[in-house]
Amino acid sequence: MNKVFSDTLKNAPLRPGCYLFRDQSGKILYIGKARVLRNRVQVYRRAGADGRARLADLLRLASTAEFFVTDSEKEAVLLEERLVKKHQPSMNVLLKDDKSFLFIQIETQKEWPKLSLARRKAKGKGVFFGPYPSASAARRAKRLLMQAFGLRDCTDHTLRNRTRACLKHSIGMCLGPCVGLVSAEDYDFAIQGASEVLGGKVGSRVADETQAMKLASASLDYENALRSRNRIQALKALREKQKVRLATSEDFDVLGLDERGWFALLQYRGGDWVGTRRGKASLWINREDAIRQALAALYSPDSETLPPTVLVSELPEEHEEWLASEASRVSWKPLLRVPCRGEKKALLRMAESNARAMAGEKSHLDWPALALRLSELLHFPLPAVVDCVDISHFQGSDRVASKVRFVEGIPEPSSYRRYLIGGGVGNDDFEAMREVVGRIVRSRERDGLADLFILDGGQLQLNAGLESLGGLAAEIQMVGLAKARKGRGPIAAEERVFLPGKRTPIILEPGSPERHFFEKIRDEAHRFAIQYHRKRREDLRLILEQVPGVGPAKRKTLLDFYQGKLERIRDASLEELAALQGLNVELAKAVQEHLEAILP
Repeated sequence: MNKVFSDTLKNAPLRPGCYLFRDQSGKILYIGKARVLRNRVQVYRRAGADGRARLADLLRLASTAEFFVTDSEKEAVLLEERLVKKHQPSMNVLLKDDKSFLFIQIETQKEWPKLSLARRKAKGKGVFFGPYPSASAARRAKRLLMQAFGLRDCTDHTLRNRTRACLKHSIGMCLGPCVGLVSAEDYDFAIQGASEVLGGKVGSRVADETQAMKLASASLDYENALRSRNRIQALKALREKQKVRLATSEDFDVLGLDERGWFALLQYRGGDWVGTRRGKASLWINREDAIRQALAALYSPDSETLPPTVLVSELPEEHEEWLASEASRVSWKPLLRVPCRGEKKALLRMAESNARAMAGEKSHLDWPALALRLSELLHFPLPAVVDCVDISHFQGSDRVASKVRFVEGIPEPSSYRRYLIGGGVGNDDFEAMREVVGRIVRSRERDGLADLFILDGGQLQLNAGLESLGGLAAEIQMVGLAKARKGRGPIAAEERVFLPGKRTPIILEPGSPERHFFEKIRDEAHRFAIQYHRKRREDLRLILEQVPGVGPAKRKTLLDFYQGKLERIRDASLEELAALQGLNVELAKAVQEHLEAILP
């Protein structure tokens, strides 16, 4: 913090009003209000301020402060609202468009209507049902409709060019219009049935399928009976009530807020959900303050029209003044309500769930602040490139490793690397980590070295990695990341970061941005390693399938035996292979001859 800025805060007026913080270019970073300006802004002069990460970012960027004095705190509230609406400072509220809800679309304008998902209703593009409270709910409903009615979801190009039915037809999820396996009349009947079910008429369809199942069972036609039973299960699952389709015809919004200031505004018009706006109140004192900030940003003059009612979890301070101000803008008096029970309360809980989901959607714009937090947490220079290394194996065999790279918080798949661990490692994760880190360092001219290495594991994995650095140990920043353990007493532990030369790890606080980042990059490394591990085992499975007499059980036995190297099977003695469960000398010989023919 520069001295001029600090002195300005020190001499702030002893009056109600608003304060503006600007950066060196004069851009407004933050606008706040206070009952006594000098008392309020002293928090920004203390070392560490009030502990909020965003506040540290603000003070790092702020260069000058400006004050507007008012006659009362109520006037300060109204002035703050007008200033925020006018300038939209980045550190007051971060707004984000939402794409979480989906509609089910039946494209009836096509010759063979297609079932698909859509983000928005489009005129002349068929009929739309929903929206659904989450993408997973919409996809599940689509899958159940295909299971119940066999509607196609393939592209028009695929429909025109197929010469035989696809797998979905074979498993009863498509009627096969692409190859003429269903008449136009029967397909239209299925479309009508799907539309009725999506419109809520499920009972009659369930009754029809139940009767069909009984008739098929009575005539020993068990295949059709099974299909009817599956359709019944799908239809019953589609009965589930969707909170986004309401009986009321009101216009209202629902504002949900999580514990960290993220919010979601669900917008209902005529009882139908029409959209969502999401964002974050970055610097706030309490929940009421965060709600007040969100309302001021969401209903700025150039934003969506304020509805007659907004549902909130708590009424913010001076909300009556805010409502009076908005009433003069929209020509009616809007209401803020706190629902206590029923459907509106359920909608508020759903909005809060949507807000909590925002914590996992960090963008690259957050990286400067996150890099600063990582630097302060680890006492390392500011990182830009971060690599994470993970080891994967199957019961000690077929050991592989992965390295993933994030650049300024964004995955860079072109820099991902996979490694096959050499023989003799067995269950020794530490030796495997030592080998992989050494190989990463040796390839630094090709891939470059990261500013920060994260090794999946605790102190021992970190020590093994550090041993591989040799003379580069002083140049490379490396930490170990140990997973959280659930339980009680000494067994339980949070996510921990181990630093070189320190026995006590750093505990990553739940919900903190740095913990989210560590978990995200570790999970990506684990996914990439598991993917490689599965691919190798799948390749071996395909190779062994070509040997006559090797079925699933014998393949599993050989997969457990080979420990990541086909040469181990090829070079083993016939007696050693024949001794494995389910194998004999003849079959062991056939396996080795096949491997000798394909291996170099």
